[in-house]
Amino acid sequence: MTSKRVLVVSIIIFIIFAIIALVLVLNKGHIGNMALVKIEAVDDKKASEAILPKLTIELEKEYLSSSNKKETSGITVFKDGEEVTTGVEFESSDTDIVKLNKNNELVAVSDGKAKITATYDGLEATADIKVITPIKTMRFTTTNSVVRVGKDLQMKLQLTPSSASTDTLTYTSSDEEIATVNSNGIVTGIAPGKVTITVYDSYTETEKSVNLTIRK
Repeated sequence: MTSKRVLVVSIIIFIIFAIIALVLVLNKGHIGNMALVKIEAVDDKKASEAILPKLTIELEKEYLSSSNKKETSGITVFKDGEEVTTGVEFESSDTDIVKLNKNNELVAVSDGKAKITATYDGLEATADIKVITPIKTMRFTTTNSVVRVGKDLQMKLQLTPSSASTDTLTYTSSDEEIATVNSNGIVTGIAPGKVTITVYDSYTETEKSVNLTIRK
């Protein structure tokens, strides 16, 4: 009789624990407002990205000159961080802008933008490159050296040749608490004082500056 009671009690306990487990699963680890088990959802996309091999491509240069046919840009390909030196196939999206020579280096043809694709072991990676007309000389021609607080001043820049690309230009302010300047060369007065605005050409690594006075 005692063994039967033990068996019945065991079955009842088993059923209770089974019901609790089922409730936890159905309610994502919660009973009422109380969390007994923390169940984290698995992001299938992130999991697959972590498992699948990855191919990346790096270009030696972001820009090539359309006027310098001897200039080239090397290409480096990595699979899961390890450099791949053989067996890679390259393709330019527009060979009228950028082409590949026999050494798999990029050579400029004419101004524009092209996408370079590297294929290896069933994997693919891409990178963009621009062909530009480089700046030979540049100078500020802005006649106004005073900017009022809260007002804007468009910096005027004369380039030679006139068809030169402005994609490589970056404007900076010596003190952004006095004046700021955006990517288009528009200066905004912030507070009274003196500030230097500089434009830098990343292709030729040259720069020009002008001094401005900010007044109320």
